[in-house]
Amino acid sequence: MRGNGGSNVSKPGKLPRQRHVSGPAEVVLHSAGQSSVRKSGRRGKGKRGDRAAKLYKQGYSRGYDEGVRQGQSSFGLVFEGVSIIIPTYNQREYVLKCVSSIEKHTPAPYEIIVVDNASKDGTAEAMLRKGGMVRVAALDVNRGFAGGVNQGLMMARGRHIVVLNNDTLVTPGWLDNMMACLDSDPEIGLVGPVTNYIGGDQQIDVPYSEVEDMWSFARRHNRPDPDKHRMTERLVGFCWLFSRELLERVGYLDEGYAVGNFEDDDWMIRVKLAGYKLAVAGDAFIHHFGSVSMKALGEQDFATVNKGNEQFHSRKWGDPHTLVAKTLQIAQHMAQANSTVPPDCIDPGKTDPRQRIATQSSHDGLPKPRRSNDFYPEGCFVSDVKGDVYRLTGGLRRKLNIPVPRGISPVQVAKPDLLGIPAGEAVVSAGEIQGWPLDVRHVHISSIHDSANGWSEGCIVAAADTPEIRYQINAGKRRRFVTVYAAERWGVHSGHVLTVSPEQLHVIEEGLPIIAPPQLLNEDL
Repeated sequence: MRGNGGSNVSKPGKLPRQRHVSGPAEVVLHSAGQSSVRKSGRRGKGKRGDRAAKLYKQGYSRGYDEGVRQGQSSFGLVFEGVSIIIPTYNQREYVLKCVSSIEKHTPAPYEIIVVDNASKDGTAEAMLRKGGMVRVAALDVNRGFAGGVNQGLMMARGRHIVVLNNDTLVTPGWLDNMMACLDSDPEIGLVGPVTNYIGGDQQIDVPYSEVEDMWSFARRHNRPDPDKHRMTERLVGFCWLFSRELLERVGYLDEGYAVGNFEDDDWMIRVKLAGYKLAVAGDAFIHHFGSVSMKALGEQDFATVNKGNEQFHSRKWGDPHTLVAKTLQIAQHMAQANSTVPPDCIDPGKTDPRQRIATQSSHDGLPKPRRSNDFYPEGCFVSDVKGDVYRLTGGLRRKLNIPVPRGISPVQVAKPDLLGIPAGEAVVSAGEIQGWPLDVRHVHISSIHDSANGWSEGCIVAAADTPEIRYQINAGKRRRFVTVYAAERWGVHSGHVLTVSPEQLHVIEEGLPIIAPPQLLNEDL
C-alpha cells in the first residue's frame, strides 16, 4: 500500500484502446477513443472555404502519418537518460509545480511523461502548453495509479526510470544521489528517497513548516553521503528509481487494484522474487504534499477502496513475506546444485558482487536475477495484444501456427514478458499440443518412492490433507501455486487436481513457485 502516497482517483470503468503518437522532438496529444483533429479557427464560405478545409485535412493527415512513421522508427530505441513518469488526476497546479521542480533541479538527461487520467481541470492542456521535455498521454478514463504508471512505462525510452507522484517537489541533487545509491550495489533493484510526509521508514523529521523554507533544508540534507544509503523491505510508491533491465524482468504493475493503494506493494513482491533488493537513499530528500488526490475521495470512499485492494492483495499473495524468503532459499539451492564449485568453497566476501549478479552461468553457486516467466507454469498457453498464442514449454515460447484447440483459454500477458522468453519452433500440428491444464483422467502416476520420474510432467497435484495448496510437477520438482487465486488465473480448478498422500508429495524437491500474472486492462501493453 502506498500509505500516504496515493495520487490518482476516480471510479474505474471499461477501458477503451488508447494510442499515443509522439515524434522525437514534439508532443502530440491523442486521446483514446477521440479524434485529435482540431478544427481551424477560420471558417471560409463557399468553394474557397471548402478548398481550405480540404487542404487542412490533407495537411493534417500527412503530418499525422509522419508522426506515426517517426514513432515506429524510434520504437524500442533507448536513450542514456531517465524517463520520469508522473501519473496525475485533477491536480493541475501540483503537477505544474512538480514538473517545474524537475526542470530546475535535474541536470542529467531526462524526459518527463505525464499520464493524465481523464482530468477535468485542464491538466493535459496545461502540460501540452508547457512543452520542453514533456510528453503527454491524455486518457479518456481514469485507469488509476497502476494503469497510469503502466501507460508511462510503455512510453518510456530512458535507460533508467523514475515513477513520481504528482504532489511532490524534487530538490537539488535528488536524482544524482538516488542514482549513486542504485549503482552502489548491483543487487539493488529499486531505490526510493526520504521525505517529510509518507508511511514507513522513509519519513524523516524536518525543521520547516512552509514550503518556502524547504529549499534551504533540502540543499543541506542532499549533500552526497553513501553512509545514508540503507537496505529496506518496503518502499512507498510515491517515488521509485529503477533500471530498464529490472522492468524487463519484472513487468508491469497489476491493474487489478482499483484507483490506488497496494499495487506498489504487489510490484515490490515481484521485484524481490526476481532477486533484487530495495534501498533508501537517505541523502536524497524530496518534498511530498501528501495524498492530495486520495484525500479528495473522502474518508468513506477511501476506506472502501483501501479495503477492497487489501483483500485483493491478500487473495493474490497470501503470506508474501514467507513466500519471498522461501523463494530466495530455493533459488540459492538451485544455483548451488548447478554450480561446479562446492558450496563450502564459496566466499561471497571475496567475490565481486557486481560480477556475481551479472554472470549468467552459476559457476559460483549464486543465483542470478529471474524473470517473470520463471514463475509461470510449464505447458501453459499465453497470448499477446495482437492475439497471437504461444505455448510455454522448456523455457521457450512456441507460437501456435494453427487454430487454438477447443478447451484452451490463453492468458494475455504483456509484450515485454513475451519478448523476454526465447523463441522456439512454431507449433504446426495439433498433435504436438497437450491440453492445459492436464485433465485428471489423462494423468497416470506410479510409485515415486524410488524415482520422481513416475509423475506425469505438468500434472497438478495436492496433498489429501491440504487440497487448497496445489502444485505442478515440472522437471522432477513440485512447484506450488502461491494461492488458489494464482491457480485460477492460470485456469486450474479442482477438476484438474490429482489428490495424493502428503508422503508422496513431499518426497519431491520443491521448485520455484507459480504466481498469478498481473491483470492488464490496457490492451496496448
